Amino acid sequence: MNKFQWNIRGLQANKEELNILLSNNNPTVVSLQETYHNINKSIKIRNYSFYSVPATETNGTLHGGVAVLIKNGTPHKLLQLKTSLQAIAV
Repeated sequence: MNKFQWNIRGLQANKEELNILLSNNNPTVVSLQETYHNINKSIKIRNYSFYSVPATETNGTLHGGVAVLIKNGTPHKLLQLKTSLQAIAV
């Protein structure tokens, strides 16, 4: 299984680089931190299931956010966590 983790510092700002990483390396799992992803924005990544915990907003600025990408066809299940942390488990 090929896996990556990346402190992406803005998913929208680095989506092109993410697509290059996915295309060149074909990872099964990618975990992302500091996505600054707003729950109101839909994210679609071709050939991957996308799970996320949105960033928190303070004074109009987004902070944090995490996401996991799982390659389609890979058996997986989203696990429900009971935490106030920005965390996700698949």
